[in-house]
Amino acid sequence: MLAAKVIAAAAIVVTASRATERAGPLLGSMIATLPVSAGPVYVFLALDHGAPFVSESARMSVAATAATAAFVGAHALAARHFATAASLALATLAWLAVAIALQLRAWSFAEACLLFAGVFLAAIRALRHYAIPVEAPPVPKARFDLALRALLVAAVVVATTFASHAFGPEVAGVLATYPVVFTCLVLILQPRCGGRFTASVLVNGLKGLLGFGLALAVLHLAAARASAAVALLAALAVAVGWNALLTLRARYRLKRAARPPH
Repeated sequence: MLAAKVIAAAAIVVTASRATERAGPLLGSMIATLPVSAGPVYVFLALDHGAPFVSESARMSVAATAATAAFVGAHALAARHFATAASLALATLAWLAVAIALQLRAWSFAEACLLFAGVFLAAIRALRHYAIPVEAPPVPKARFDLALRALLVAAVVVATTFASHAFGPEVAGVLATYPVVFTCLVLILQPRCGGRFTASVLVNGLKGLLGFGLALAVLHLAAARASAAVALLAALAVAVGWNALLTLRARYRLKRAARPPH
């Protein structure tokens, strides 16, 4: 069963990655910030434990988005001074430190939402200088790109599966939100495009992750009142809807900027 979970999750990540490559930069970035790693993890948690467990895990995942913001912030600061390995190590340590600190408190849903909103709004504002577009050289496709993403999401699936049985929904909820996509972007982009460009990509991705946090909040509420399948579909609809709105907004701005002045 565990092997089937790993294979299924890896297949989803590879399919989403292929779609991202073919969709172009705008639509591709929106696909990349969909819950392509956390989604399969929550499906497996639902199959193993049911809706109440999913609801409790999602509540903790809402709070755990603060760890993802710490990952992005630490990388943005480190990437201008250090190489890829050191930048990723510092970002991962920042994620781990916040993830461990979150376990010291029993977060209510309201507190988790306030933490999520406060941390992301503060991060978007504080890191806005790192979000300035930086011209990047042409990026050749890395041979290990898809394999790396599949391996990372497989590791998250295995860790979350064991943690859900050994430690309960709180630890599983934190592990489910590990930034697989951002980790892959650092490993693939930074050696080729530099730290400034990679930091800009990650910081700009924070806006897309707001929809991910909203989807987790919906998952918590829906799983407490309905079946896990209904809750998962509702959360997916929120994530897709948020990114669709961001895509339409970006396209509107591009069209408006392309109009000749009167």
